[in-house]
Amino acid sequence: MKNNGFTLLEIIVVMVILSLFFSSLIGSYIFIVNKSLKTIKSSQNLYRYTKSIYLLKNSVACAKDIKIDNSQEYPKLYLYTYCGVYKGFSKEVFFVKDHHLYLYAYPYKFGSLYFYDKTNATKLIPIKIFKAKFLSKGMISIYIDQNRFNIPLLGTYAVK
Repeated sequence: MKNNGFTLLEIIVVMVILSLFFSSLIGSYIFIVNKSLKTIKSSQNLYRYTKSIYLLKNSVACAKDIKIDNSQEYPKLYLYTYCGVYKGFSKEVFFVKDHHLYLYAYPYKFGSLYFYDKTNATKLIPIKIFKAKFLSKGMISIYIDQNRFNIPLLGTYAVK
């Protein structure tokens, strides 16, 4: 008499092979998900850094008045600009607090250029080094970490 079914040993061997195959797939899946989450986080950090640098360069390039205060460990960059966070004319202050670059922006010229409210400032990016100096008339140099940005000033009356 011929038996058309599978033996218990054959079924167990197939189950072991399938479990090994699916366990390796799950491990690979978890590795890929973790790697993609790290890539997303890195991409978001790069986007935030790029956007912050663009905002800084744009604000400085279109500034009407710039003052750099180098009296402390990190300089403060005070400016009146047309190309800042707000449409039209605004006062902006870039400063460092707790190893992060912050931006305080106010939508129009109000009060002293040196007045800013640290509690209403926006945290931009983590940094280790921040330096700013005038190179020549019409050019300012900004150092952020190991990057140096030379920004041409478009019609600025810059005062040190």
